[in-house]
Amino acid sequence: MGARSAADRSLFAASLSNPAYTAYFDDFIGQTAGTWPASANWGYPATVGTNTEVIGIKAGNVGGALSIATAGASNDSAYQSVGLHWNGTRNFYYIAKFQIDIITTLKFEAGMVDSITTNGAVNAKATPTFNMTTGAVVIFDTSDDTNISFITAAGGTVGANVDHAQVSLVAATDIIVEIVGSGGTATGYVNGIPFPGGGGAITAATALTPYIGITTRSAEVKTMLVDYMGAIGPRG
Repeated sequence: MGARSAADRSLFAASLSNPAYTAYFDDFIGQTAGTWPASANWGYPATVGTNTEVIGIKAGNVGGALSIATAGASNDSAYQSVGLHWNGTRNFYYIAKFQIDIITTLKFEAGMVDSITTNGAVNAKATPTFNMTTGAVVIFDTSDDTNISFITAAGGTVGANVDHAQVSLVAATDIIVEIVGSGGTATGYVNGIPFPGGGGAITAATALTPYIGITTRSAEVKTMLVDYMGAIGPRG
């Protein structure tokens, strides 16, 4: 793993119980009888998606997991965010570990975005256009190609748009996404390996939320299992 990424993970672990940091980490454990999160007393916003997304803690999954599933038509989607509590001005670190059952005809996004109702932060990946105004996401979209990419936006303008040459997405296999925000720049990692180019611009003062989800590019249900997701930054 990259040295910076490993160091960031160590700092994250050490800071989770430190009152000087605003920290969120979810192992997605627990179970309710109803629809998650509406019937639970957890502080999540409503789920976001096109048509009927099904998002819930996966029953019986050892260690916990969040299941994010689309409906069954092309371009159906399912996304989840947490809250707008971090920004580049104070610096932030984001991490998520997940896998996807079918990686053909699919888009995934994982990162930090500027709205809890974002339904696909990057509207088009090839020459990026946005549904977010500022943010940073690791993205895969077969409507463009089969590369895992890192894309940032600052005020609706592309900051970074780079492919990862060393990591490929494999069905039903875990990957770890990390994003580090420092002032007006965000840098991305997959499986501890940084994207080339040294990062891309974000709007430093814009409040951001941890965010993850999928969009299907064919008429079949796609499911993402999220082992964990977290974000941390100095309280200020």
